[in-house]
Amino acid sequence: MKTRTGIWMLAAAALVLTPLVGLAKGPGKGDTGARAQVERSERDFDRDRTRARDRVDQPAQQRDRVRDQDRIHAPDNAKQAQQRIYGQELMSQQERNQYRNQLQLIGQDPEKRTEFMAQHREKMQARARAEGKKLGDPPANEEAE
Repeated sequence: MKTRTGIWMLAAAALVLTPLVGLAKGPGKGDTGARAQVERSERDFDRDRTRARDRVDQPAQQRDRVRDQDRIHAPDNAKQAQQRIYGQELMSQQERNQYRNQLQLIGQDPEKRTEFMAQHREKMQARARAEGKKLGDPPANEEAE
């Protein structure tokens, strides 16, 4: 019976003394693992927040980049709508659209394009004379239209 009591007393002493060993190390010395884990989770949180912000900002930047690329690398017939048409100030919007459509139908044949533009030039000069207006010289890039 003495042995049993001795074992119980040792077990009880071990249970009581175990938490006291942790306190003997002092505050902050025993919790370095916990502190490191908190710091890691804060870094992870900051990283995730930055990535989320970048995902929100990225579509707008990507949209701008695509728009700029489209503007720079537009096909020639898409650029036609932006080019000046000789005598366009004497033409209605419908006539300008018709002019562009006819240019597209002609295609890249230089003879047909030159003939079509010469006819257009004569027509616009006749219209300008009839209205008492003066047209400037044809644009230098008229062959590029």
